[in-house]
Amino acid sequence: MNFKITFLFFSLYFSSVCFSQSNGLGFIYPLDRDIVVTGNYGEIRPNHFHAGLDFCTDPVINLPIKSIGDGYVSRIKISSVGYGRVLYITHPNGYVSVYAHQKKYATKIDNYIRAKQKELKKNEIEILPKPNELAVKKGEVIGYTGNSGSSTGPHLHFEIREEKSEIPINPLLVYDIADNVKPELTHLAIYSTADTNNITRMLTIPISKVGDKFSLPKYTQVINENTFAIGFSGFDRANATDNKNNIYEAKILLDDQLIYHHQLNNISFDNGRYVNVFSEKENGTKFQKCFTPACFDIAIYKNVVDNGKIVLKDTLPHKINLYVNDEKGNKSNLTFYVKTKNLSGYNSNIIKYNVFCNKETSIKKDDVEVIIKSGTLANSKSVAIYINKLGKVVIGNKDDVLLKAFTFSIKIPKVIKGKEDKMIVMNSDNCLLAKYNNGWLTAESKSFGVFSFGYDSIAPTIAFPKSKSKKGQATKFISFKVRDHLSGIADYNIYLNNIWQIAEYDAKSNTITCYFDEPAAGEIKIEVADKVGNKAILNRDL
Repeated sequence: MNFKITFLFFSLYFSSVCFSQSNGLGFIYPLDRDIVVTGNYGEIRPNHFHAGLDFCTDPVINLPIKSIGDGYVSRIKISSVGYGRVLYITHPNGYVSVYAHQKKYATKIDNYIRAKQKELKKNEIEILPKPNELAVKKGEVIGYTGNSGSSTGPHLHFEIREEKSEIPINPLLVYDIADNVKPELTHLAIYSTADTNNITRMLTIPISKVGDKFSLPKYTQVINENTFAIGFSGFDRANATDNKNNIYEAKILLDDQLIYHHQLNNISFDNGRYVNVFSEKENGTKFQKCFTPACFDIAIYKNVVDNGKIVLKDTLPHKINLYVNDEKGNKSNLTFYVKTKNLSGYNSNIIKYNVFCNKETSIKKDDVEVIIKSGTLANSKSVAIYINKLGKVVIGNKDDVLLKAFTFSIKIPKVIKGKEDKMIVMNSDNCLLAKYNNGWLTAESKSFGVFSFGYDSIAPTIAFPKSKSKKGQATKFISFKVRDHLSGIADYNIYLNNIWQIAEYDAKSNTITCYFDEPAAGEIKIEVADKVGNKAILNRDL
């Protein structure tokens, strides 16, 4: 083994996460550097499970990204939000790899997408190339790392999806990773399930660690209720890194009988908001709940008895084992006992529901119509709908978790003529797009709350920084700020001497930048439109 091969071997092995160059699917690693995984699959994020791996490159950008296998570029998308500049590569083995937040694409892909942008005169674009248009080989450079879209720092977001279902799988189950570090447990949570309409966390207990052993301050937990459920907080590490990642798998055994088992894999994007049911966060501590709601349709659950709820039928101590695993099978265990003082049981269905989690519900009340589809709620609820004293529409409780959007319509007694297409709905600080038709204003919302309607008739603003170059002097690029006070930026176009130019919008900084193919001079025309069609136009000389 020569020096270069020896160095590569040890470099990969002792990196924060170490991928071999082959595995069961034949994929290689997408980056040629020692990296840190700052976000793993299934990690708990606001309103979604993380769908892949984040490989930190901060503060570096423009690191080459390689295709993990032979295939073809099947999707190219450029957006100011979400995944930003992203590539999808379809492989012959039935999987699709995804590479997000790129700074730029490799030359042949960049030339292809720029030609499409110019043809369609569209900056934010999504193209689905045919299999014979952009073929790539394993190890071929396809792009360069960056910070585009909703990224908060330079990194590569990487996914592997099943081609037919488009469901992302856990990449740490695909690659051969050097990892013999066991997960760690930091807190135990005990939830009251005595009232099935109001499940709350009643105890949070710090977990101690001595060596590889985890324990609670008291070996037996005495609780006032005989009906409860378990949750936990903890983290996992790979070899040679202090970075804390999410725990992949958990099991609960009651008196040595398995009553609950989940694995974070095969989570569809339709199930993203289920993270708000599965977990909760308090003072920076994230808890995974080891029980389910009444209604769920998600592949993470492998074995669940009575929704994971524990009902003690006597006042004797009962053993509970909490097992947590990572993707490599490294296992940690917490064993403790519980007993109850009270055998009162639990209350169920004491409230008359008007919205059910397993069927579509339509309600009309006080000039408000609401349609809540099956699967929108994880538990059946009583949802109040009324118009308050301020004339605003109240629908449900803003703290209720919704797994998908619901639709509602408000009867509008008087509309400003000619402004119907500018109507919007406000919920707290959120602006919802709406459609007016025959006296009714209809919108969708992913949360309950208090809603009001209004008009967005103000165009976006365009602001240039003070120019350091002399008037008429050729420049390589222009950059300027744009803002919109309500519906948000929808489209933008830049013309140089009446010729359309490719530009890029960074929503994080409200900045639009246009790089010219050659140093340019002349007249610039800028058009920026919001989501209800208000348009700002600015003409100026370079």
